[in-house]
Amino acid sequence: MQASTLAALKELALQCARSAGELSLKRMKEPFTVEYKTSASDLVTAVDKEVEKHVVNMILQRFPDHGILGEERTFAEDPAKYETLWVIDPIDGTTNFVHQQINFSVSIAVYHKGEGLVGVVYDPSRDELFYAVKGEGAYLNDRPLRLDRAVSLEEALLCTSVFWNKRAEQMGIDLIVKKLAGKVRGMRLLGSAALEMAYVAAGRLDGYVSLSLNAWDFGAGRIIVEEAGGRVTTMTGTPLPYDQKSSVMACNPTFYEELQHYLKSENTDVPS
Repeated sequence: MQASTLAALKELALQCARSAGELSLKRMKEPFTVEYKTSASDLVTAVDKEVEKHVVNMILQRFPDHGILGEERTFAEDPAKYETLWVIDPIDGTTNFVHQQINFSVSIAVYHKGEGLVGVVYDPSRDELFYAVKGEGAYLNDRPLRLDRAVSLEEALLCTSVFWNKRAEQMGIDLIVKKLAGKVRGMRLLGSAALEMAYVAAGRLDGYVSLSLNAWDFGAGRIIVEEAGGRVTTMTGTPLPYDQKSSVMACNPTFYEELQHYLKSENTDVPS
């Protein structure tokens, strides 16, 4: 892909993220409806849908021949038909948006033929913009991010979302991670996968593990972590898909093998 096209994709992704963040903050101060998706803990608001439509319109005005895979499915066409695909989550951390009004983010990624080109995660409540372009590094508000600090497993601060995952409970993965919590420095839980992965890239967390995430949850964070020098794979160590649900393991590269070894030694049936 030409450098000029890549620059245009980056510019639009940054614009979309900031615009979506501003809209979400504005709507947060107004009354909005909250609905259940699959359960009382799986929420969607009218704001999610409005913000996604807003981003979709911005993308299609500039690139009408691109496809969009979004959590709220406001793009009418089949995303699989497109070589260039935008993977977006208008509000990642909707429960936090509803209850806390912090710890939520806008996640926007651009993939071309399955290759991650641009990733943006914007935290509007703190005005923190994490972004990366393939081959150009990762940044937080224009400050370069680089994972160059050596970390061992016992020194690591990890983040996970498996503790409330029913499939994890059925497979015993939650027990493995609970044992892991006793071997690391600490465990955290923010409730926004995109933001948690961005924190790994920034060195605020050393690793993130999740059993089952959608493509829009990890699409942008994956690119940002990799461009910061981190490792991102499935929990079994295989490459992540870009348009399907998957387990995710993102971490500082210096203890990636140690974490992988621990997960595999505890359970050989860790799913991809």
